[in-house]
Amino acid sequence: MIRAILACDEKWGIGLAGALPWPHNPADLKWFKEQTINKTIVMGKSTWDSLPFKPLPNRHNIVVTSSKQRLPDGVEKLSGDIMRSRLATIQEDICIIGGAKLIESLLDMIDEFHLSQIRGQYGCDTFLPVSLIEENFTLTSSGRKNDVYIDVWSKL
Repeated sequence: MIRAILACDEKWGIGLAGALPWPHNPADLKWFKEQTINKTIVMGKSTWDSLPFKPLPNRHNIVVTSSKQRLPDGVEKLSGDIMRSRLATIQEDICIIGGAKLIESLLDMIDEFHLSQIRGQYGCDTFLPVSLIEENFTLTSSGRKNDVYIDVWSKL
């Protein structure tokens, strides 16, 4: 199963200037950790650069990039041309955690979106591809899980 696990604002915004645009949200971060712990997480280079701690502990971190930058031991680096075939070989659940370009490039492989809804609009400059998600997925559940409001979109 491949899930995209992200937080977004009311306009489907996910970032501003390479960072999360909303104030620190402990409930959302706790939910994110619970969803991704002991799983494979896949992210683009900008998402990797935005992480306050690298790599995220107790997860198999994969960074999709063409950069020559060396990543820490234990972090798998994939280029875009081999990313899809590599992801197809992973047996455990995969969580795509951003960014928008990676989400869009893997849309056909993603089974579900788990979106933590952050109330408000935050002047984002990076957005999820809402029209593509609405065309290819259906909202299958929506509601509060602990202190976080989660929408789950499943592939049609």
